[in-house]
Amino acid sequence: MLGFAPALLGHLQFLMEANYPGVKITPSGFTKMLIENNPKMNVSSVNGVKMSDLKRSTIDGHIRDVRLKFLPRIKDDQIADVDNCDNDFGFQYTETTLETPQFSKAGFQLEWGFVEQYQSEASNIASIGDPATGVLQEMVDQIMHTVNGLITNIDKKLMNSVTFGVNVSTGNALAKDININKDGTVLGLSDGMTEILSDVADNEFVGDALMSGSGIFNKYQIARANIGINSAGLNIGSQSGYQWFFDLNSATPFGTNHVGVFAKGAVGFVDLDRYIAWKTGAHGNSTFFTMKLPVESTPGGAPTMMNFNVQIKEVDCPTEAFDGYETRTMGRGYQIFISKQFGLFQQPTSAFQTGDRLEGNNGSLLYNITNNCDPCPVPAAE
Repeated sequence: MLGFAPALLGHLQFLMEANYPGVKITPSGFTKMLIENNPKMNVSSVNGVKMSDLKRSTIDGHIRDVRLKFLPRIKDDQIADVDNCDNDFGFQYTETTLETPQFSKAGFQLEWGFVEQYQSEASNIASIGDPATGVLQEMVDQIMHTVNGLITNIDKKLMNSVTFGVNVSTGNALAKDININKDGTVLGLSDGMTEILSDVADNEFVGDALMSGSGIFNKYQIARANIGINSAGLNIGSQSGYQWFFDLNSATPFGTNHVGVFAKGAVGFVDLDRYIAWKTGAHGNSTFFTMKLPVESTPGGAPTMMNFNVQIKEVDCPTEAFDGYETRTMGRGYQIFISKQFGLFQQPTSAFQTGDRLEGNNGSLLYNITNNCDPCPVPAAE
């Protein structure tokens, strides 16, 4: 039978390395973008505890309701033209709340009988998590096989939570059509990446724009790596001012060939760590800890990581349980639960007051990318 120790089983992962299907992670660039560019709160004290990251959990294991306050910027028509002692405006704080309404969990069971069938390496003890916890090597391998499901599930929930704001160039929050011209002899200053970067400036983004999506724009990213100066004199390959995060999950939440463009600090990943501080270690017949798992497949270098809550529950008697295929009597072993509670932070659409040129803008813009010739060549006369 496949898998028994005498069979000298060779793991497919060692043969295929980075292309091994079991631990390959579907590109989830939006989540990667949020983690790598997450804004800092820099709050000196929340009930006496310093909080710098975009979290609702404190380092001592407590969960806080976090409200952020902001004032509107003043418009030029609110500035007086005469020297007097009148008040021209008054400030009132508006509040927004950090929320973590989303939850993703992977649960499975590892039976002693399963491990007994494999080579001794499967029962070697490996140390994982914080605090360091000793587990079977087979458990580590199976945890790594859950990562794609967890990250993809989280990524889709995050993208479905996005609210796009008003684009000052259109006056609405609908997707703006952007054509990347097929004709390289045309210097189009109102299309392609030039138009997007112009919008970035018009919408008063500061710093490089963050872009995520899939489809035609990703093909453009591939092509521009091999493009120098085109016939119109535009050096497409050296265009800067943005960072691209490819996401294969974006077609449904954003739209086919749509991309989201975000200002740094206008979006963020709101985190909540549960199994920390006094909640770690052994409680009852379970062990609790956190561990970092990758959000991307990388053939080399250090991948972007995300912290997860992990519970390992000892199953000390055979019990009826679902094994992924059917409900049956499963033997002694362990149940493993890997979970994440999280939310999406966005700049409120009310951040700019009525009448401000950026009223309704929240630093998140949506674009529909096309690839047509403009102008199209006139067919030759027959």
